[in-house]
Amino acid sequence: MDLGLLTTCLPEVGFPELARWASQTGFRSLEAACVAKGARWYDGARLVPAKIDEAAAAEIEQLLSSTGLKISCLSFHDNMLDRDDAARTAKWRLLDATIRAAARLKVPVVSCLVGRDPALRLGDCIATWAKLAADALSVAEEAGIRLAVENSPLPGWQTEDLPGNAAFAPELWEKIFTHARGENLGLNFDPAPLLWLGIDPLEAATAYAERIFHVRARDAEVFPDRRNDCSCLRPQGGWWRYRLPGLGQLPWTRLLALLQENGYDGPLSLVHDDPVWTGSQEKIKRGLDFSRRFLEQNLV
Repeated sequence: MDLGLLTTCLPEVGFPELARWASQTGFRSLEAACVAKGARWYDGARLVPAKIDEAAAAEIEQLLSSTGLKISCLSFHDNMLDRDDAARTAKWRLLDATIRAAARLKVPVVSCLVGRDPALRLGDCIATWAKLAADALSVAEEAGIRLAVENSPLPGWQTEDLPGNAAFAPELWEKIFTHARGENLGLNFDPAPLLWLGIDPLEAATAYAERIFHVRARDAEVFPDRRNDCSCLRPQGGWWRYRLPGLGQLPWTRLLALLQENGYDGPLSLVHDDPVWTGSQEKIKRGLDFSRRFLEQNLV
């Protein structure tokens, strides 16, 4: 596995600078978050797909060659079921631009969300998403790109305490793969939300091994005493928090061994959402380096 990181953890650092730091620190890949607008081909640590023309692609290729890095995935994360018709159409166009940028940069995977329309049941959200995603999946297939759905629930994104992304559990994954058929549709597998949701990440990784196109390395910590006060129906009640790998409760040795046993040999993208190791770039980088060393010790 190539150990990389998701670029959103250092949003104010320019992409070239972040790439150089990541390479010097020992990372081997980047999961590049994408945004709609920017003055040039990058906006801070994020890429701007609409700005990635031939000249920008050549500049990015030179940067990657000089640092020994690769881009493992382009991630465009927005609510693809926005209730406003114009906003929803714009977001699907941006996903299409991200897929085309991935093809230009020879990046094999594009990650996205399902999102949620609070007026619809979860199953109806998925059915609607599948219809809207048909063109994007066709464009991606033609370009040799795989589309990976992120499985974070994003509670409170549209409505307080309710999941904002209709792809947070294996039951919903099954509905996604039933409604939106295609060998190039899979998961950007993140075990951390599964832990606090009460889902066994080892079982999920086994059951959906063939659909795991990209893996995120994020950990979580659960506080049962706090959950006793607010209940599991208050996902933002403070009874859990994301942690850096090595500081949470996930069994990383078993999980990574299981992924490899089931045939996954792709990128492992470190995600920094740890509230303890924030506050300054120096502290964030220290946390990232700690988890990089921790994960490397658990890779076979």
